[in-house]
Amino acid sequence: MAFNIPTLAFAVLCISTGITLSRPTFMAGLFVQVPQARRGDVMGAIQSRGAVTDIARPIVAGFILGLGLYGVWIEAVVAIALTGAFIAYTRLRRDDGPEAIEARTDTETSAHGDSAPLVGPASNSN
Repeated sequence: MAFNIPTLAFAVLCISTGITLSRPTFMAGLFVQVPQARRGDVMGAIQSRGAVTDIARPIVAGFILGLGLYGVWIEAVVAIALTGAFIAYTRLRRDDGPEAIEARTDTETSAHGDSAPLVGPASNSN
């Protein structure tokens, strides 16, 4: 708990830096895990949920500060992080490279790198 403004400012700096560094890694991980045809949907859903949390964050923070629920807040954050780590560990496949994902989604990659549904026999004539 921050007892003065410099400590609070340092804590906010650390949290902001962590979020700034983790978001690109998170988005890149999703980009690899999601089939190319669904990436726009997933990225849009992530942006929408991010906007909702931007709205809800001050409300929840005010509630926590107003009632002094610091211990409950820390326990909830740790529980959510552990749950997310457990789900990621059990649900994500270790061999999921772009090639494995494309093979599962029945798509072929053209010479330009874009993906199209497999309609007939795959041909790579150039």
